[in-house]
Amino acid sequence: MSFEEGLPFRERTAAVNLFPAEQRIVDHLLAIPAYELGIMTSSDLSERSGASRSSIDRLSRKLGYPGLKEMRKALLMQEARQASRPREDGDAESSSDIARRVMSAISMRADAMARSLGDNGDIDTLVGWLTKARAINLFGAGESAATCSAIYMRLVRLGLPVNFADEYHTQVTLASLMGPDDVALSVSYSGGTKSTMWASQTAKQNGARLVAITGTPNSALAKHADLRILLPTGGGLPGSAEVLDRVVAAGIAEVLFQCLVAKAPDLLANSVRIDDTFSEARI
Repeated sequence: MSFEEGLPFRERTAAVNLFPAEQRIVDHLLAIPAYELGIMTSSDLSERSGASRSSIDRLSRKLGYPGLKEMRKALLMQEARQASRPREDGDAESSSDIARRVMSAISMRADAMARSLGDNGDIDTLVGWLTKARAINLFGAGESAATCSAIYMRLVRLGLPVNFADEYHTQVTLASLMGPDDVALSVSYSGGTKSTMWASQTAKQNGARLVAITGTPNSALAKHADLRILLPTGGGLPGSAEVLDRVVAAGIAEVLFQCLVAKAPDLLANSVRIDDTFSEARI
């Protein structure tokens, strides 16, 4: 397909059919701040997106660019035009505009997450592991601990044997007691958080299945994992990708809850029992 020379990058991507690997490359390119985009190499992009360098070259040609260099240049020029475009009212961006921009970025990431989860059967595999696990332990630090907490609160309502402690010594303690019938869910956007890696490696060494929820496909955590759930980035706020992707990651908790109930409807009775216990005390 041929494109007009001045056709923006986003419009080009919308005009072609992209393979999953190519879509990941596009999502990462749109999320990268201009100061990083200007110096990003093919190797850097390959590592961040989890796509091969040949996929990057193929995408460049598919979008009408000779290579990554020209594709980066087109993106930078697009950002420069958007940044220099004067606002019609001449005022600074309003709070409502900012709110819409942030929520739009979250929505785009949620769509990318849905595509990623639907590309393979990993979520079905994970649900199968969780229903049979003797113990399910969640590992994560800092803001990733918030994702762990969200997953814990949903799984515990189904009566699953799930544990989470935000203090990392306790996480390592739980990991040291795990075995082949257990599942470790480790959350780290960078895939290299030391405390999370310590607990994850301990669980893996003891025979537990290791599931990585990460934004870095080629990270140490991802490479050690038996199953990976990748957090895709999307066009949004420069420098905010990690924050917004963690918001979307919390949605994985509800995905797992609904998938578990669909696979084993009797689990929902445990959630009903909890509601009955609290009854009107929730008010």
